[in-house]
Amino acid sequence: MTSDTLFYKKPAKYWMERLPLGNGALGAMCDSGTRKDTAVLNHDTLWTGTPRTVTKPGAKEAWEKAKKLALEGRYPESQKTLEEGFCAVWTQAYLTFGRLELNFAFQKVLGYRRALDLSTGILTSGFTADGARIEKTAFVSFPHNVFVYKIKATGGRVSFTAKIDCPLKSETHTENGLLLTDGECPTDGGTAKKEYPCAELTYESGKSGVPFRGALKIETDGVLTAGKNFLHVENAGEAVLYFTICTGFRAPDAPPDAEYKTAARSTVNAAAALGFGALAAAHTADHAALFGRVHLDLGGPDRSGVPTDKRIADFGKTGDDLSLYALLFNYGRYLTIAASRPGSRAMNLQGIWNDTTRAPWNANYTININTEMNYWPTLPCALPELTEPLTRLVCAVAENGKHTARDFYGARGFAAHHNTDLWAHTAPVQGSASWAYFPGGGGWMCRHLFEYYEYTLDEGFLRDTALPVLKEAARFYMDILTEDADGTLMICPGASPENIFITGGRRCAVSKSTAMLNAIALETLLNCKKACEILNERGPFYDELCEKAQRIKPLKIGANGAVLEWDEELEEAEPHHRHVSHLYALHPARLIDAHRDSAPAAACRETLERRGDEGTGWSMAWKVNFRARLLDGDRALAILDRVLRLVPAGGRKVLYTRGGGFYPNLLDAHPPFQIDGNFGVTSGICEMLLQSDGENLYLLPALPEKWRSGSVKGLAAKGNVRVDIDWQNGQIVSYRVHGNAEGLRVVLPTEK
Repeated sequence: MTSDTLFYKKPAKYWMERLPLGNGALGAMCDSGTRKDTAVLNHDTLWTGTPRTVTKPGAKEAWEKAKKLALEGRYPESQKTLEEGFCAVWTQAYLTFGRLELNFAFQKVLGYRRALDLSTGILTSGFTADGARIEKTAFVSFPHNVFVYKIKATGGRVSFTAKIDCPLKSETHTENGLLLTDGECPTDGGTAKKEYPCAELTYESGKSGVPFRGALKIETDGVLTAGKNFLHVENAGEAVLYFTICTGFRAPDAPPDAEYKTAARSTVNAAAALGFGALAAAHTADHAALFGRVHLDLGGPDRSGVPTDKRIADFGKTGDDLSLYALLFNYGRYLTIAASRPGSRAMNLQGIWNDTTRAPWNANYTININTEMNYWPTLPCALPELTEPLTRLVCAVAENGKHTARDFYGARGFAAHHNTDLWAHTAPVQGSASWAYFPGGGGWMCRHLFEYYEYTLDEGFLRDTALPVLKEAARFYMDILTEDADGTLMICPGASPENIFITGGRRCAVSKSTAMLNAIALETLLNCKKACEILNERGPFYDELCEKAQRIKPLKIGANGAVLEWDEELEEAEPHHRHVSHLYALHPARLIDAHRDSAPAAACRETLERRGDEGTGWSMAWKVNFRARLLDGDRALAILDRVLRLVPAGGRKVLYTRGGGFYPNLLDAHPPFQIDGNFGVTSGICEMLLQSDGENLYLLPALPEKWRSGSVKGLAAKGNVRVDIDWQNGQIVSYRVHGNAEGLRVVLPTEK
């Protein structure tokens, strides 16, 4: 209870106090209110836009010119050339469906409590109102694709009105006892007008956006009446609401599904026919089967009677709530189960939970770290099937990215940049080259495909899915690699995501090459090479991989002992910048291994010291992973403690570059809300407890002194094995490897 339940003594007042439910596609953020009870509703295919192929006349020539300027050291001119002649249009925007609003006539409310059980995925709330005990139970079912909300009154009766408020172009009406909202998404998210763009929604004449229907059915022992655009329940002892959203979207390049309206109606009718009990049993069994695969116990006192927001606030003062770490770890696993299921879209910047049509950064897929971070803990936490949406997104991006590679670079293979969206956008977005020019997006996404194989050893997946995409990513990098004066190969020009340097007194983002882009290119080629070897595919392509990989420019260490972010010693405009992209080779890649590579690891440590421990929520989460990879558990925990600070839910000031922490509902504060930090810290905890490289299993490689005793069961490792570990007083007392561990070397902490 103390590490698997979020609990509060009052309803949510602000968005970041609400609690999330979901089944991958359908999401609900519930305030569990008393007189007014609202759920913000989402569907993962409600996006602006329509299928499109983005081109820009002269882009290839601009890139060639920018490369020549970068090689000549004319960095500001290179950047200007890219921004004017190469960068294109912004991605589309993720939207909200709106709100389901229930209005009650309660007068006096006492004894309120709400709680989200992470192990079952069920949200409950209860209170006494006007002499009756009101109990509410909510969940979103994956087996039946429906949001279920049961309201039960004991010792009295309850009446309420249900309405749907949708901010999109829509019409709500009742039909055969159902409340239906039919609408259409905007055809365009508009042009970014600010540094941090939000959608400017447009309904273009002659074009159709994603069509959708929301459907609500209520079963009750009271009297149900249907108005023009609402349902009213009178004098009920019990009422159960069944709600779903269906859309016409099928795939980025597929025509709309014409049966979505029928599907919505039949979904809620079928759910109601089964009834609450059957739906709850199926939902709990489905959710628990995934959540129960891993268990973490770090000890500590029972804090189950303390509201979660108070626990976070208290932790900032005392730091003595050991089970709060386990709660945070479990919450990341819960959010994965709720937001990423086979058949759904991949998790975006907010998972699937968004309350506005103008979300920060369009709530899109930011693939210079954030989308990938969303899935860092999925494989270690033994949830491989939940990576399927990301795999499908990578494959769609790889297909669309062939046009981008050809039109923008004149290259083979596929290219993707800083952002993508529902439509698998791959062209560089507009704005500063510090973010828009990032040809590393495709390679970073592809590492997931090979890592899936490393964890599962599924050769069919490697042969049929991973290797074909890896080959296209490798072809792109091999075509754009540029020879430097010393004979090494590099990605030129280079930029390090969202960071800048000073040259000639001017702020600049583009240089000759960068540590991150070269590391991504190297890892992509090496993973492709390994896949070819596993599948015994040799030949000219394999030979080219080997030759090019050997020549890629290695990491450089500066005069201060830190890794050079750019190709030369350049003055950092922001020494404590939130991105630490030049350590990509350390994490998520394993091109630097602290178990073996002492000099590069030392340079990484110096880099982190100079960068500092502060940052946004996801930035600090990444630093937890870095420190764990460097086998420094105490420093990893110190950063985790820094992240575990309470950020007020109702604060108006948004700090886009610092001030991370957690909101009262334990969702990550970038700020604003960005869900990747939740997954980043769950991944970091995994790295502290177990690391693997396909040959070695490192048990408790970065165990902090504070976690003196505990146990973890079910963590997954490369090699298709699962691991249980028990430890006391910092020493392993027992461990067990499940699966075929032949060929894997178990390394205990004393052997490091």
